[in-house]
Amino acid sequence: MAEDAQPDPLLRELATREIYIERQFRGPYAQVRAIDALTGLEVAVTTPASAAQFDQHRLALRKLGQCLVAQGHLVIKVDEQKQSNHSEKSADVAQSTSAILPKGGIYT
Repeated sequence: MAEDAQPDPLLRELATREIYIERQFRGPYAQVRAIDALTGLEVAVTTPASAAQFDQHRLALRKLGQCLVAQGHLVIKVDEQKQSNHSEKSADVAQSTSAILPKGGIYT
């Protein structure tokens, strides 16, 4: 694995959870839903039907992960080395971004 190709910490944390994924095709589009079994949180994304299944699932999983983090159900563990490399500005941006997401309900 290349040095700069680090595994996504969000997807690594989601790998420990039970998540259901459903795809429905509607003409030229596919609607992908990801549901967290523990919290019941459901998200949906719409993608081109011709997109790779891996990319469709990854997009839905990342959206689910962001919603779980925003609601406080999931905590991302950051390596100490990575944490020391980030500037204070990037930490401020991350905090302000998570505050923008709405709380509760279904994210679509």
